[in-house]
Amino acid sequence: MSSKTFNVYHEIKHNPFGAEFTDDEVNIITQHSKVMMTEKDEYIVREGDPEPSLYIIKTGSVGLYKEQREHEQLVTVLNDGDFIGDLAEVGGHGSTTAVRTRQPSLLIKINVTNLLNNPNYKSLQVKLLRKMVKQLSLEVQHKNEMMLEKEARQQKELKSYKALGLLATNLLVVLSIYTLMLMSLTHFVDYHGVSTFVDVALLIGFAFVMYTILKQSGYPLKSFGLSLDKWKVHVKDAILLTLPVLFFFLVLKWGLITFIPAFADIALFNPTAAFSEIGFSFSIFLLTIIVYILFSVVQEFIARAGLQSALYRFLPGSKGKHMKSIILSNLLFAMAHSHIGTLFALSAFIPGLFWGWMFAKQKSFVGVCVSHMLIGIWVIFILGFTEFIS
Repeated sequence: MSSKTFNVYHEIKHNPFGAEFTDDEVNIITQHSKVMMTEKDEYIVREGDPEPSLYIIKTGSVGLYKEQREHEQLVTVLNDGDFIGDLAEVGGHGSTTAVRTRQPSLLIKINVTNLLNNPNYKSLQVKLLRKMVKQLSLEVQHKNEMMLEKEARQQKELKSYKALGLLATNLLVVLSIYTLMLMSLTHFVDYHGVSTFVDVALLIGFAFVMYTILKQSGYPLKSFGLSLDKWKVHVKDAILLTLPVLFFFLVLKWGLITFIPAFADIALFNPTAAFSEIGFSFSIFLLTIIVYILFSVVQEFIARAGLQSALYRFLPGSKGKHMKSIILSNLLFAMAHSHIGTLFALSAFIPGLFWGWMFAKQKSFVGVCVSHMLIGIWVIFILGFTEFIS
């Protein structure tokens, strides 16, 4: 497209760029202008180009880019009616930014060199320079905003790496101590025939360590799912998601006692199964359930709010972070049950995947606590699955 088929004078005159110029000055600018049709991703100016020009965007969109080590950083986007001009070019230093179209665009290129070198255009030159100074101030503002955003991102990443280092260091210390004591803990459980004392001590120790890590991370506890926001919604959602699991265990036990002769004499519902060694009484039954509920909260605090949310927040990258944090947190939590036995550790890992998925979905540990309580009470204290283990 040429100036014969496109009224350059009219476009400059009615553009905000030409508002301060007289009709004669607009006419002079028109004489030193030409129309440019550009394709997408076409460079109008490259960083360092010495030729000073102004560009008015009639239609389309262009981006101002600053060269980085391996790529270009977008500084700002200009659209219809905006203009581009760099004072550095006038001083002979070359453009400080690259200008590249973001879509097919129609531009008016004004040859500033001819206008600034003509001694007859003093008034016009002052107005042009004023325009370019104003444009420069806007570009500087955009660059400063870009630098502040980049610095904020770097600070956020640094904070995450520091928190990840804190988490990794403390976990290594705790797991190293646990590994060194594993043989002694196993002997203790085998000798006394019960792991309750060891389990309670480990849970309290792990919970204390995780709480310390979360407090020292610099992030609010809410960011780890420790909040009562929308707790009613999360509880309702958790119950609905848990009901199919409860039904599955009911059908599973029915199938075991129906189709396997060795289990034919086992009752479908057996609340006394978990108390076969100490004897069943309603008071002990109720007390045990209360203790189980309390420790369900502690376990979910460690596994979900502590391990899973911390790993998700602190692990670098974004691809597959939810899955990685769920699997890794449950492996770590299951490993902490190694002193009881491999089968028990596996039984802690499998439902943990379900609760990990629920926690990732709700971003709150309230729902997983409710689900943990419901499944544990149903499977252990109502259906009595412990009699299959014994």
